[in-house]
Amino acid sequence: MTIALDSYYTIGKLHLYCQDYVIHGWEPFPYVILADGCSASPNSDVGARLLALNARSELSRFAKISRAGGELPAQHWALGQEIAQRAARCARQLDLNPEALDATLLVAWCDGAAVHVHAYGDGCIATRDADGQLAVIEVEYAQNAPYYLTYLLQAERHALYEEAIGNVGAAQTIRYSPEEGSSSIRRERFDAPVAFSFDLATYPTVAITTDGLGCFLNAETSQRIAALEIARGLFDFGGAQDAFVVKHMQSALVELSRRLLFNLDDLSVGAFVKVV
Repeated sequence: MTIALDSYYTIGKLHLYCQDYVIHGWEPFPYVILADGCSASPNSDVGARLLALNARSELSRFAKISRAGGELPAQHWALGQEIAQRAARCARQLDLNPEALDATLLVAWCDGAAVHVHAYGDGCIATRDADGQLAVIEVEYAQNAPYYLTYLLQAERHALYEEAIGNVGAAQTIRYSPEEGSSSIRRERFDAPVAFSFDLATYPTVAITTDGLGCFLNAETSQRIAALEIARGLFDFGGAQDAFVVKHMQSALVELSRRLLFNLDDLSVGAFVKVV
């Protein structure tokens, strides 16, 4: 199966510098990795890059845990902790504070038949099926406080997070919004592993994004715009030429701005498209 692959990231209108980061490549297999630094944590733009780059070094292990079956939850977190530990060593060498690694991380790769996604913290996944129907999956957390990998390394901050998040058994929300049919919401523990697989024969377009997809505002009405509505414009790629995500995202964001719809938060996007 032949696929096209590309990624893009841009700063939010309310940010002085971009705390998102995305990389993509083809070895050892097609992948997209993106990270979103926490605005309240100093140097989290650097931390996001360190997490993404260290995650890239673990792609082969990610591929193995996609076949782990019942062992997936334990291996998901063990691998996340290893990535955080490696990134923390890099941060110490740069004399960065530990909070610099407060960032969400999404890792996606293609094994030739399907796209697999592992998420550590909030983010979005958009799919377009073989009939052209779009759907968006949003991973959210209570009080807009994602569960960062850094909490696995710092027992005190982990305990503070559990205390502050409220109902730990329902702090994570998985929201599914299709163009046709009913939306659904599933609530999980804050540390429930988030992992999906999408068969490219069924879903020939799979995109992952940071939570910036759900942070568009109508400047006339001051109303937030649903992620699904924004996704309709952003993920209608229309082809899979070189730099297809970069080119389409740039033109789509200009079109949205003409409609006075602006991304308040940074936005990273990576996409896999099956080429017929």
